[in-house]
Amino acid sequence: MPSLRSPCKLTCTALAGVLGLFIGGEAAASVVVSGTRVIYPGDAQHVTVQVTNQDAFPNAVQAWVDVAEPESTPVDTDAPFVVTPAVSRLAPGAGQTIRVMFAGKDLPQDRESLFHLNVLQIPPMNAAHANHNKVMVLMRNRLKLFYRPGGIAGTPAQVAERLRFSIQQTNSGWRVQVENPTGYHASFGAASLQVAGSNWELSPAMVPPMGTTQWSPIKPGQLPAGDALVTAHLINDYGARVAISHAASR
Repeated sequence: MPSLRSPCKLTCTALAGVLGLFIGGEAAASVVVSGTRVIYPGDAQHVTVQVTNQDAFPNAVQAWVDVAEPESTPVDTDAPFVVTPAVSRLAPGAGQTIRVMFAGKDLPQDRESLFHLNVLQIPPMNAAHANHNKVMVLMRNRLKLFYRPGGIAGTPAQVAERLRFSIQQTNSGWRVQVENPTGYHASFGAASLQVAGSNWELSPAMVPPMGTTQWSPIKPGQLPAGDALVTAHLINDYGARVAISHAASR
């Protein structure tokens, strides 16, 4: 078991080469994090996240916040957050509360800022096989962390009605453009486009506050004339999917 007194050296050296293979892959971590995202109110002193070890053996857990850097480590991250405990030991079936504290930085006050909370599961080393060649598999949960200042106009519930959709023609075909005039991020689980009885599945991407994002191209010649409708599942603060439908202008 790595030392719990300081950040795990294996984490820092193997994260990019080993851990990256298991982010969003078929394997599932047995150290479970409550929730699918973290909302950090701008006036909060800290927020807490619960983790639980579902294994029949102890695991070490290491946590940190990054700034849009999936391959970051606790050593090189420059996110303005402190996580305590940074490293802890979870007994079989035990839970642990992780505290995330904003360390202070000039961030926009009229919109959310996006970070990611990383929770790394480090399994124990088997002393009986200490001299044998082995591969240690490190499993990581990476959750969106939204820093939400109090000066944002409107509410998160108003995002669904304020989104604007349009169909844009490009050299490679057609794209669905999504405009988000609010100060909140718009995250999606699924989306589709219907035109004149035909349907196309889209690959939706998150739309930043007061920003615009274009979704997957539609090949030339596949878009008939007629009214266009975009249906999508907007993901709210609790990770639930909210069905929305909007006409898309051309």
